[in-house]
Amino acid sequence: MILIDKVNISYKPNTVILENASIKIEKGSWISIVGPSGSGKTSLLKLIGGLLLPESGTVLIDNYNLYQMTANERHTFIRDKVGFVYQQFRLLPQFSVLENVMLPLIPYEKKKKIRDNAEAIIDKIGLSNRLNHLPSELSGGEQQRVAFARALLTNPPILICDEPTGNLDAANRDNILQLLEHIHEEGHTIILATHDEIVANRGQQILEIEKKSFVERERIHG
Repeated sequence: MILIDKVNISYKPNTVILENASIKIEKGSWISIVGPSGSGKTSLLKLIGGLLLPESGTVLIDNYNLYQMTANERHTFIRDKVGFVYQQFRLLPQFSVLENVMLPLIPYEKKKKIRDNAEAIIDKIGLSNRLNHLPSELSGGEQQRVAFARALLTNPPILICDEPTGNLDAANRDNILQLLEHIHEEGHTIILATHDEIVANRGQQILEIEKKSFVERERIHG
C-alpha cells in the first residue's frame, strides 16, 4: 500500500504544486492520474518514486517512510520496489535491446543472472526476435515495450508510468494498454499519468489533480 498524507510541494515562491494533499493507493490497483499540464502529475510520480522531497507530509510505501530514509537507503528501496516508464523511451542508442534492458542491474548482480532474466522478460513482451537490434531499428511501439521490459527487470511490485503512450499512434497505444493489462493481472500496482482519456479509463480509479489536491473522478464505461 502507498499512503501520501498531507503533502506539500512547491517549486518556487508562490508556485504551489500540491497543498495538504493525501491519497491511499491499495496494493495491486491501477490508478490513472489526470489533470492539465503543470498541475502536478509528474510531481506526484516523482514523490512516490523517491525522487522529490516534499516540504512537509508523509509518504509511506508498505509502511516504510520514504523520506525518513537516508539517500542510499531510499535508492536501494526504490530499486527493488518501483519500476519507471516514461513518455520518452530513454533507451541508450548505442546499446542493443538486450543491453538496454540489462543496464539497471549490471552494477548489482551477476551478469549471467541479469541476462537470463532480461531475455525472459523480452520474450514475454514479444520481442525475442529483436534482442540484438538497436533502438533505431525498432518502431516507437517496440521501443516502449523495451522500456517496459527494463522497468520490470527487478519484478517491482509498483510500476510508475508517466505518459507512456504519449508518443505513440492509436494502434501502438492499444498494444501498450494490452501489455499494461497483462502486467496488472500479474499483481503489479500501476500508477499512470496521462492526458489520454482512453488510457485513463483503463484504470480502476481516476484521480484528478484539482486545486492542488486529488479528486476522484468517475470512469467512463463503454
